[in-house]
Amino acid sequence: MVKGNRLGKELNPKIHVVFLNIATGVILVLLGMRYVRKGLDRLFGSRLVDWLKQMTSNRFKAFLGGIVAGTIAPSSSAIAMLSVQMLNQTALSAGRMLAVVLGANVGITVSVQLLAFRLQDYSGLFLLAGGVGFLFLTRNMFRGIGQMLLGIGLIFLAMGIIGTAGAAAAANNDLKLLFGVVDHYPFVVFLGTALLTVALQSSTASIGLGIGLAESRLLPGTTIVPWVLGANLGITLTMMIAGWGSTEGRRLAIGSLLLKGGGALVILLGSSPFFVVILHLLPGAIDRQAANFNTFFNLILGLAALPLLSPLSRLLTFLIESQSIDDFREPDSYLDPLLLQSPSLALNQAAREELRLLDEIKLMLRTVWMMIWGKNVRLVSKIEDHQQRIERTQDELKDYLSQVSDENLSPADVDWKFMVLDYAQELVAIGTLIRRDLCDAAIRQIQLNQEPSPEDRGELESFYARTLERIEKATALLMSRDPGSAKEFIREKEQINIEFHRSRKSRLEKPLPLQNASSNVFDMIRCLRSLNSQLTSIAYAVARDSIQSDEAPVYHPEPDMPEGWTADKRDIPDPNRPAVKDS
Repeated sequence: MVKGNRLGKELNPKIHVVFLNIATGVILVLLGMRYVRKGLDRLFGSRLVDWLKQMTSNRFKAFLGGIVAGTIAPSSSAIAMLSVQMLNQTALSAGRMLAVVLGANVGITVSVQLLAFRLQDYSGLFLLAGGVGFLFLTRNMFRGIGQMLLGIGLIFLAMGIIGTAGAAAAANNDLKLLFGVVDHYPFVVFLGTALLTVALQSSTASIGLGIGLAESRLLPGTTIVPWVLGANLGITLTMMIAGWGSTEGRRLAIGSLLLKGGGALVILLGSSPFFVVILHLLPGAIDRQAANFNTFFNLILGLAALPLLSPLSRLLTFLIESQSIDDFREPDSYLDPLLLQSPSLALNQAAREELRLLDEIKLMLRTVWMMIWGKNVRLVSKIEDHQQRIERTQDELKDYLSQVSDENLSPADVDWKFMVLDYAQELVAIGTLIRRDLCDAAIRQIQLNQEPSPEDRGELESFYARTLERIEKATALLMSRDPGSAKEFIREKEQINIEFHRSRKSRLEKPLPLQNASSNVFDMIRCLRSLNSQLTSIAYAVARDSIQSDEAPVYHPEPDMPEGWTADKRDIPDPNRPAVKDS
């Protein structure tokens, strides 16, 4: 008898070891999905978002575009973030964006289909091929493919571990009885799996866990139906968390909840007999049945919902009222930590956060302008507040981008990351220039208690208006990265330099008393000219990248001319000549 008990203990491993192996398998699935997502992000980068924007002209194209996006980026959290970002950046309604989300949910099921191919025995082959491509090859395309294969190998390895651990756990009668009881409470399984999906930030990981447990017969076969439905509800809950901060984001989340929740509720009300019928209609073993059920559920739901999107959109507008202009408020920060899972999306958000710096620069200039003509020196404190916000935002931006590893970015995105960082530093320097030099010159002019001459005032107003206009252009250039606009921006800066030197020359020709009377005004003009030069740094970076990508020779202009330089027509820059930042 003692010998039999000892043999039983040898055949039944300790329960805590079994659960440890299952948890390890789940972690490997998450890690594998992360590698697959990073590899795809390395291959496609932000081009996926740009392409999706072009696919939203009608609901059917949006649905197909969503399928492609979900296949390329098979992550429920990534799709949720991408959807909310597109809503914030475009004029799309929640109804139109819902078509994209429904398609993306179908695309995500491809990763679950991958789990059902039973390639666990070949995980080493995927790991070897992926490791060689990712670690030893240099071209970004090959490294991206290698990273994807590495992730797929980890997923198959994880499924093997979960299956082995589940089989060992099935030998324990207590655990088998416990999981058998779960089969009688499908709504508990449904809600529990939804919460598990939110916690793991991956529907693929939670469904993969369910498949592994069902294959080992620890989880009753019919339980896989509410398990898959719960994972799909988890995608919607993830979207709700991501998009609740905006009106259209709330509408998108509620619309997805109504569709997914309604479809799941219809199936759950049929209880276990209906689950048996569903699985009987689906061919293959339990893993293939689970994968096919996941795909067919999302595909049928998406196709059925497409004709209903217009009335659903009106219903969502009725349920969630639009914000008035007075109630509208931008988020406190665009630097969402969840987006760090998708580096290209994180870079887009970092660029949007940098637009706040340009807005603060604009407000600083307008405050200085009010201070000059209103002769209100007390506005200096407001200017200092703007400067502190600029410095604080730049620090947050630097910390955020430091978490975006270059390993997970394409060379173009790596360059863009450093462009954003460098330009943030330039904008901090501009804020310091306004507070230190422009503000001090304005205070000296106020203390003179003397109005500038009409000529000086007109020239100062011209430079001020030109600077505000160029801040707006810099904002557009930061988001578009258009080489043509960048070169035009550089030509404008060079023209401003020419106008500045002409102004300097004309002042030097005036009598000394007149020069002294206008010295403060000229100091302010000099500050605005320097500010325009620093604003242009983003245009130099964009133009330089376009020249290098075309393999054209880089033009290096002469340094800025000394103060006594005389301009003529030969010095006006040629529009057809590529320009790079002054040395």
